[in-house]
Amino acid sequence: MRQSMRQITRPQSLFETAAQHIRQAITKGHFKLGEPISEGALASSLGISKTPVREALAKLKVEGLVQAFPQKGTFVFTLSEKEVIDICELRYTLESTALAFAFDRNREPFLAAEKKTVDGMRSARKANNEERYLELDTGFHLNFFKYCGNQYLDDAYQLIAARVAAMRTHLSLVPGHTTKSFKEHISMLQSISDNDVAKALKILDEHIKRTKRSAAIHFPKYNV
Repeated sequence: MRQSMRQITRPQSLFETAAQHIRQAITKGHFKLGEPISEGALASSLGISKTPVREALAKLKVEGLVQAFPQKGTFVFTLSEKEVIDICELRYTLESTALAFAFDRNREPFLAAEKKTVDGMRSARKANNEERYLELDTGFHLNFFKYCGNQYLDDAYQLIAARVAAMRTHLSLVPGHTTKSFKEHISMLQSISDNDVAKALKILDEHIKRTKRSAAIHFPKYNV
């Protein structure tokens, strides 16, 4: 009789750890959009050599979080007006489909998760904890994919999820943006609770369109 064997857990490589740290720094706004990135400064702050930092930046380039310009260097991503439009159109296509699937296939656990998330968002706002609020804002949208029952849809969204989170953080600095955004989340939750998925999708459409308009105006442009 064969003995069961424990699966070997592969330790996270140094470059993957570095990528995770840099990714979080970008999505949480510790780096500004369009800000130049120094391999040497990153290596020094993380206490590692430049090689894993270089590998990490290459990974983040594939994810669209950094962009490299010949003889200019590496910069945190930003988007042209056309790119803002394109990514928001893709975002709505994916999120609206995932929301509808989650509602149809896993309504009760989906609704419970969104209620918990919105309660957390409310508490974070009362505590003036902007970073926590933004994490929960991201989580509200990720719940669409968690409960949609389609792994391929989730995988597709992961291609833009980090950029969307970074966009969200940047736009939180625009006066009034977060207040309007939170009201839209409450309205979406109420619509889901009322079994009115069509209304929830309409609110989501307006929510992303407003983001698209704000981002097109407020995103920095590269000067390279």
